[in-house]
Amino acid sequence: MIVEPVKHVLFVDDEEEVLKILVDYFSDTGYALHVATGAEDALRIIGETPIDLVFSDLRLKDGLGTDLLNTVKKTYPGALRVLTSGYLDIRFGKIQEDQVDGTLYLSKPWNLATLKTLIAQRIG
Repeated sequence: MIVEPVKHVLFVDDEEEVLKILVDYFSDTGYALHVATGAEDALRIIGETPIDLVFSDLRLKDGLGTDLLNTVKKTYPGALRVLTSGYLDIRFGKIQEDQVDGTLYLSKPWNLATLKTLIAQRIG
């Protein structure tokens, strides 16, 4: 019997309530869930854990999600990167993928069921 390795998902947001909602919603997925309230915390986790997906808000307490995701791309080029914000210039709830670097952009507010499906399709 072949056992698939656990997928590691990192949620980054400066709003702890948002992180709690995400962890509660994804707790039944079997993913190893990690949370960070800022870029510094996220980089520490990334340095210690092989991350399969980083879901980051654009505006963090100590930097920008875009900078964080650029670091993730260098460290784990195969990791799925999702940037979310209420400030993105796309329709609410719409998902866009950057064809050059593969980052997904998701505007707030987002639907948790849609997000769960997207993640399952992308990382298993």
